[in-house]
Amino acid sequence: MNRSMAGKVAVITGAGPGVGRSCALAMAADGADLALAARRAEPLSALAAEVAEATGRRVLAIPTDIADLDSAAALADTAAAELGGVDAVVNVATAGGARAAVADIDWEDYRHSFELNVIGTLEVSRRAAAHMKAAGGGSIVQIGTLSTHSVPEKMAIYTSTKSAMHTASMVMARELGPHNIRVNIVTPGYITGDNLDRLWHGIADQTGKTAQQVSDRAARAAALNRHVDPEDIAEAVLFLASERGRGVTGLEIRVDAGQLIG
Repeated sequence: MNRSMAGKVAVITGAGPGVGRSCALAMAADGADLALAARRAEPLSALAAEVAEATGRRVLAIPTDIADLDSAAALADTAAAELGGVDAVVNVATAGGARAAVADIDWEDYRHSFELNVIGTLEVSRRAAAHMKAAGGGSIVQIGTLSTHSVPEKMAIYTSTKSAMHTASMVMARELGPHNIRVNIVTPGYITGDNLDRLWHGIADQTGKTAQQVSDRAARAAALNRHVDPEDIAEAVLFLASERGRGVTGLEIRVDAGQLIG
């Protein structure tokens, strides 16, 4: 049995630097045609061109703000009309929200994160699922966060909205299972890249340490003594999105180098 994504169509939201880009390259290299979605049209088009040139696959750029319900609703339909269907969805797009104690939360900020992390993500997922049902099955992969397990202070906006997405996705796994549609979650640890570098520099400024010292200390706290790369996340996503993971649904896979257990 061919368990690659050859001949399949995948939709990736939040298709920007880091995890979105790595997922796009991995899935296209495995044979999938792609519909890439993000808010900013210019970098999105550049990524689509990069992936198409590197892999020879059809790659469609669809500027989309999934916090806007109409925009989120149109994504899967546009991808299906242009590429012939939707077999997999990877929801990388996320809104972190401001760091604030619950007592100080700005509800407008909370509302925006909820609209993107929960409503927009689920709207993309359920619209895509309608096309998957017609095709006899498919796969939905959500990107989670370790903060739903570690519940850090001043991250209630991000943690609670991602928790709601997590729970709703597990319910979707039960509801869509009879249609041969799988729903799973990949939860990263500290992902190398510009965002993580900025985090280390911010902590370094507050502690008097160097950014490298802060990074090394965090790495030592993980069981594997390292951080994870965007490509590590993409490999887990590819497994779940393709027929390699055909027996897996309703599962959260933590790709965190053992950060949570470290």
